[in-house]
Amino acid sequence: MDIFSIDVTQQEIVCIRQALEIVTINGKDAKFLAGLQIKLETELAQIEQMKQEEEVRKAQELQELIKYEQTKPSSKKNS
Repeated sequence: MDIFSIDVTQQEIVCIRQALEIVTINGKDAKFLAGLQIKLETELAQIEQMKQEEEVRKAQELQELIKYEQTKPSSKKNS
């Protein structure tokens, strides 16, 4: 079996996944489509995990920046 890669957005993956819910299938195609649904669900789960990890990383960086700014000596001279 040949495997190909295409660039699709998360929204496009969701659309394809939803379309698989309404497509009429023959019994012989059920296993194939079930496998395709699993692949899409797995991809969507990985996308969500990556987004959550990115949000956590951004929040940590922001907290580090805030902490640094709070501990940084003031550049203003005291009068």
